[in-house]
Amino acid sequence: MRNPARPTHTVLELPTNATIVTVARDPALLRSLSFALEAHGYQVKAFQSWKSARESVRDAACVILDGSIPLSDRDACLGILPRGVGIVLLAEDKAALPQYQGLQVLQKPLSGLDLLGAVESLRTNP
Repeated sequence: MRNPARPTHTVLELPTNATIVTVARDPALLRSLSFALEAHGYQVKAFQSWKSARESVRDAACVILDGSIPLSDRDACLGILPRGVGIVLLAEDKAALPQYQGLQVLQKPLSGLDLLGAVESLRTNP
């Protein structure tokens, strides 16, 4: 029986073997994303450009793209991702959002819990 005076917490069961690729130009954002994800068991490969991330995205369970990367890079990434790879787009506004199956859009500013919720949603609802 649950004690009503005791708060309940949602625990996300995240796989520890999933690799997430993050692409953002801002090194501080990359560190924050990596910290939030690694603290919950994810392996993270962080890149500051699409060019350097290109080979790694093919084997990723999820790709997190910062909306500040050039549109041509974002479109190139979306064009080569295998079916079933989840995508989280970190957007500053809702202008010109791509239509792509398995895409989760998070509006900035965001918290680590927002990020984990989006990744978990992709994992359970590909």
